[in-house]
Amino acid sequence: MTSENKETVQYITAITTLVTGIVMCFLSFFLNTYHIESGVLMYFGETLIFCAGVFGINLYVKNQVFEAESRLNKKMDQRFKEEQSVVSGST
Repeated sequence: MTSENKETVQYITAITTLVTGIVMCFLSFFLNTYHIESGVLMYFGETLIFCAGVFGINLYVKNQVFEAESRLNKKMDQRFKEEQSVVSGST
């Protein structure tokens, strides 16, 4: 499974879970004479935590990888320029 497919599955799962939580809250509210059961609220809270985890952790990891790549590229460019100056200065 490629990383793009993995991310797609994660996002679809998170959105589906969130939608089920919202639907359960609405059904509980309207079917129980405008009262939401505590179990439904707990489930909805867990779906929010799950979605935040999927979206937040994924974005955090992508950001950290991007920063690491940019630092590495910057150091490699500096080293390449140093080597070029040494080579051009010695000839």
